[in-house]
Amino acid sequence: MPSQPINWTKVPHTELVSDLEDEVEVVEAKAGEKQRREEEAKAERQRQKEARKAEEARKAEEARRAEEA
Repeated sequence: MPSQPINWTKVPHTELVSDLEDEVEVVEAKAGEKQRREEEAKAERQRQKEARKAEEARKAEEARRAEEA
């Protein structure tokens, strides 16, 4: 056991990170994940809306053809 405390600044490849920096990184990661989920939900709503429009157009075309026949 060393009698002196370890000077971590002299240990190679060691990054000292404060608790505050850790907390900021966690908050940023959570915010990024939330934004990604919101964008995915928005894209899914748009896909569903387009699918409904396509279905309505298909039904209207079928009805038009049925009237012509």
